[in-house]
Amino acid sequence: MAQLLTRRTLPITCFSLNLLLTMPAGAATAGGPADVVGEITSAIGIGKVVNPQGEQTAVRGQLIRAGDQIETTAGGHVHVRFVDGGLVSVRPLSRLVIEDYRNRDAQNLAAIKFRLDVGVMRSVTGQWGESNRDRFRLNTPVAAIGIKGTDFVVKAQDASTVVSVKTGAIVMAPLEGSCAVALGPCAGDRSVQLTADMPGRMLEYLKQNDKSAPRLIPFVDLQARNSDVILVAELRQADVISSGDAANKGMDSQVKEAVDNGGPPPVRPLVWLHNALDWNVPAHTISTRFDEASAAGRRPVVGNFFISLYRDETTKKDFSPPSSTASFGLLSASANYTAYGLASEPATVSDAKLSVDFAKGALTTQMNLASPSMGQERFVGTATVTPQGVFANKSANQHLAGAFNTDARQAGFLFEKTLGGGTVSGLTLWGR
Repeated sequence: MAQLLTRRTLPITCFSLNLLLTMPAGAATAGGPADVVGEITSAIGIGKVVNPQGEQTAVRGQLIRAGDQIETTAGGHVHVRFVDGGLVSVRPLSRLVIEDYRNRDAQNLAAIKFRLDVGVMRSVTGQWGESNRDRFRLNTPVAAIGIKGTDFVVKAQDASTVVSVKTGAIVMAPLEGSCAVALGPCAGDRSVQLTADMPGRMLEYLKQNDKSAPRLIPFVDLQARNSDVILVAELRQADVISSGDAANKGMDSQVKEAVDNGGPPPVRPLVWLHNALDWNVPAHTISTRFDEASAAGRRPVVGNFFISLYRDETTKKDFSPPSSTASFGLLSASANYTAYGLASEPATVSDAKLSVDFAKGALTTQMNLASPSMGQERFVGTATVTPQGVFANKSANQHLAGAFNTDARQAGFLFEKTLGGGTVSGLTLWGR
């Protein structure tokens, strides 16, 4: 789905930390509390933040400072939102260091510098990076990557680096000589540019003795676990991600009041929620902006870096279908088609069907998709349903991932299909 999403740049004041709301541009580089440069927006599985003061388990809401090192174990994901709206996703088995993150002011030059020692990360450039592209750098053990305002994914190992670009452009060069200590893109005949206008390609640099340059290779998905999709229900620990104690207590009170007034309340509907900054969210979507009220009593079940499906686990905690089989009708859907190198356009969804055999854990779905540039396309998918009511499936050219609500009367899933000239993807909600 991420291929079709378009970024909307929002003011820095959208950042949720009250400390930073009143801070002048560039003040995040000073000592003391003002050195905060971001916060963790979600932590799934096991991750930690390491700095000279020690190490802490990564948790949602934790403040991030320049110099912090973020590490993840198998199944661990840590997402960070920076003060300028920049986003970083640290994938499983990875180590990322935020070496510098500051804006230009009267006393300082801008500098954004990351170091990916190992693993996979995704980065979406914020306002400071967009305004200071000659001062934005990501280094790996063998390569220097200059960022030209973009959405990109990098995989780093001791002797190789691979990078793909979703929007914008990057420049990769060997990490050596003056390039190793500079900021921004490196110059020279061993520097190679990769842009989003080069579909189906990515850059690879192998540390060799022949003084080779980075080379273009066929695209493969660098992101772990079903592309951008995160099966939160399978990966999270008991309370890694929550809607906040106050919100959940409020929901508990509403549930108790409903029970006192005539029996158990119905399970609240599933809802697609996207990040509060509207980053990488298409204009045509059934998702709504995340806020504590809409998330109260619900938990994220499946989603990606930007949009997640939330379900009610307070009214009825355990997944328990009332029947062994069921058929669902489409309640709402949104889809978009993106031709390579072009902006996305809305796609219609029709003749949609979803059926499931809960006893066998088998789901099938199909729907017609259409847009002016894409024409007619049929999406047909199958998936295995877990005992928690979560399902996912991925093949060479398509994937879907979703969940049922706990009483199995609603379902929702995201889908994506790669075609010859682009990608079609979207969100659905179903009921019976």
